[in-house]
Amino acid sequence: MISTATLTGVEETAFITLHARALDAAAEQPILADPYAKALVDEIDYDFRRLGPTPKLDLKERLSVGIRAVIFDGWVQEFLDRNADGVVLDLGCGVDSRALRVRRPAGVDWYDVDLPAVIELRRRCYPDTAGVHPVAGELAEGGWLADVPRDRPMIAVMDGLYPFMTPSSFPRLLNRLTGHFDRGELIVLGYSRFSSRMMPRVLPAVKTLGIAINEGFDDPREVERWAPALRFTEQRRLIDSPDVAKMPPGFRFRCRVMRRIPWLARMDKGVLRYTFGPAGVTQ
Repeated sequence: MISTATLTGVEETAFITLHARALDAAAEQPILADPYAKALVDEIDYDFRRLGPTPKLDLKERLSVGIRAVIFDGWVQEFLDRNADGVVLDLGCGVDSRALRVRRPAGVDWYDVDLPAVIELRRRCYPDTAGVHPVAGELAEGGWLADVPRDRPMIAVMDGLYPFMTPSSFPRLLNRLTGHFDRGELIVLGYSRFSSRMMPRVLPAVKTLGIAINEGFDDPREVERWAPALRFTEQRRLIDSPDVAKMPPGFRFRCRVMRRIPWLARMDKGVLRYTFGPAGVTQ
């Protein structure tokens, strides 16, 4: 068994999405079908009951995590298909297997970045892979960016990262990225203010782990004000995903209702894409 004893607090949130991906992989109609998640859940020494899973919560998280991961993977793959020498930053990567799920050209450098205890766990969970670099560091601080090439197209993945940063550290991270690289894309899982306020209620692990949640944002262009170099270019809502068809009837009905009622639809920020640098360089 792989020990997880050194992980505490926000570091343990890596197990929320891992558990959801494992449930999805075992489902009759998986959405993501992550081939690594179930094996990791069986191999690591962690009591997932600590996260407060219930059948209803498990189903909701499985569907949400699966759909958003498919969107993220798809956007990353599109970027790599255009940029065979690109740089990928998976920020707050946890123990996600994204670097192994997508097709990476030989000229791509992929950086999995997270807190030191999480990166140490990753090293024990996954074998060394050519072109994939595990990096330990505080995302908004420290020197972890120094050795990352700055003159190549870059895409940064922020899947579930935003709520666990602070109102000041997230803008600092954005401006560090746009200041370091010549051009690139950021893909961010968005959270409305309502979603952020509700997270401790709908996700018991947040309360169990004693984690403060960052306030959400209702307008995707608010991020442009935090980092003026960024341009908001695209939004893909989870309720619009074709994978909604794989959901149980009750969830499909809920998505239909949300799509038809504007104020409900606006709550689903989905995955947001931002670009910076000379227009069109990563297209």
